[in-house]
This record gives sequence, structure tokens and C-alpha cells, in this order.
Amino acid sequence: MILARIRTGRHSTPTRCVVSAARETLAMVLTDGRPIPGTDQDIQDLMLRLRGHLMQLGTLVPTRSEPVTKALETAWACEAQVPGRHAQALMPLVRFAFAVRAVLWALRAAGVLCEHSPKCPSATAADRLAASVYTASPEAGWSLLCNGVVTFEDTGYLLPSGDICVPQRPLPREAAVT
Repeated sequence: MILARIRTGRHSTPTRCVVSAARETLAMVLTDGRPIPGTDQDIQDLMLRLRGHLMQLGTLVPTRSEPVTKALETAWACEAQVPGRHAQALMPLVRFAFAVRAVLWALRAAGVLCEHSPKCPSATAADRLAASVYTASPEAGWSLLCNGVVTFEDTGYLLPSGDICVPQRPLPREAAVT
């Protein structure tokens, strides 16, 4: 039902533009140290921007992608709970922003946001670790792959669904006794 409302027409805006615009708005709401929206109009403007991003992201949802559909439904439910008055709207605005960010993560895990050629495997594919590195933090020992999988230097990894895959590092060989 929600996807029917969103998929009425495909947009011609490139995926990269849609995602970067959504990230920019999310940073305005979720980044520590940013000024708090001061008026009802500021909150209303942010809500309209997030709603627009959500509608554009909804057109990217692949058919039969249950995690992305659930993330979208959660985001729309959060959006419906934002009251009109400033004093009551700050926390629901933040919850809505987190829900929109979850949609971005779900789309990444589904392999929709990949712009590599050939496309990176999705987080549910058997060859999921073959995806390109999106962000790396070698000093901390982890990397985020294009499909949303977080890999660790001990060869373990974390799936976007929260499932943990234990390290696959081979055991050291025993020294030969002479």
C-alpha cells in the first residue's frame, strides 16, 4: 500500500543525487553540535525535506525486498507522528530522521545504491564479501562494504540485519617435531 503511493512515477534524478541530498538533510538533523531548529517553520521545512527524500528513495526499492519495505513503512509511521508544534516536534523529527537513515541502510544492503560496474553483490548473496569497500578505518580494524556489510580485520563480519559471522581465519599450523 505504501509502495503503491510512492511508485506512481519513477524519477529521473540520478541515485547519487537522491542519496547525497538525503544525507545532507539527515546531517542537519542528526549531527551533534548542529543548531537545534528554532521555530515551527524550521521543523516543518526539515520534515518536508525528509518526506521528499523518503518518496524519492521509495522509487528505488526493488520488488520483493522485505527489509527495505519494512524500513519504509517504519519511516512513514514515524512521519505521521510528528505534531505541528515546535516544543513537541523535536523528538519525533529526530525519530523520523533515524527512520529515513534506516531506509538508506536497507537500500544499501539490498544492493540498490551500488554504482560500481559490475554491481557489488547484495548483503544476502553468498559472495557478499566481494563488494567494494565503501568506508575503511584500518586503525580501528574495520571496513564498511558497499552492500552494508562491516568486515573486521580478524575476518569476522557483521551483516546489516545484525547477524554476526564469526572469524574465518585458519588455525596456525603446529610446528613440525624433529
